[in-house]
Amino acid sequence: MTLDAATIETTAQALFQAEKTGNQIQMITLANPYMNMDDAYRVQAALMRLHYSEGRHKIGWKIGLTSKAMQLALNINIPDSGVLLNTMAFDTAETVPKDRFIEPRIEAEIAFVMKHDLQGANVSRADVIAATEYITPSLEILDTRILRLDPETGRARTVLDTISDNAPNAGIVLGSESHRLDAIDPRWGGAIVAKKRCRRGNWPWSRRFKRSDRKRVLACATHGSLR
Repeated sequence: MTLDAATIETTAQALFQAEKTGNQIQMITLANPYMNMDDAYRVQAALMRLHYSEGRHKIGWKIGLTSKAMQLALNINIPDSGVLLNTMAFDTAETVPKDRFIEPRIEAEIAFVMKHDLQGANVSRADVIAATEYITPSLEILDTRILRLDPETGRARTVLDTISDNAPNAGIVLGSESHRLDAIDPRWGGAIVAKKRCRRGNWPWSRRFKRSDRKRVLACATHGSLR
């Protein structure tokens, strides 16, 4: 059973207003227990149309739940995705207004800056490398326009809620360094997030690592470096 067009639009409007007012809404799956993943992406698309109508535009995509462990935990077999808007981009060392978000969280990520789009069902690893201009350490700012837990039942939101809520994108800070994807192996990357500016030489992890450690991704609130 899928959601009708009116429900899709009403839900998108509720999410849109939640972001503007800072007042979270109830989990979408509570009111719509039979919705599916296609419905969730339809809500997300309707939400993006509302943003576009106010002059914002897409600058990229957020890909989440890429690990098999997380997919198994959520009973899905593919990553989820959301849209990055121009108003979500912050420069390194830029001050982020504290009242911009509802429940912000930060995660260190590797950002792929693309030369051209990828599309189709048969995209290979080589295709991704060829399409990537460079990779850079980044900070992902997450926020949720939906309650994480239902106050009455204690039930947690599902992946369908988060997809509807644009997965739940809020901001991105790109690091100051760029690196060719074919020059390193991101699978060996690690991440550390710290409040202070990252300075080489005064942190335990700033020592020289063995060759087997390959490259490490270092990211903090005002600086990103890959070394």
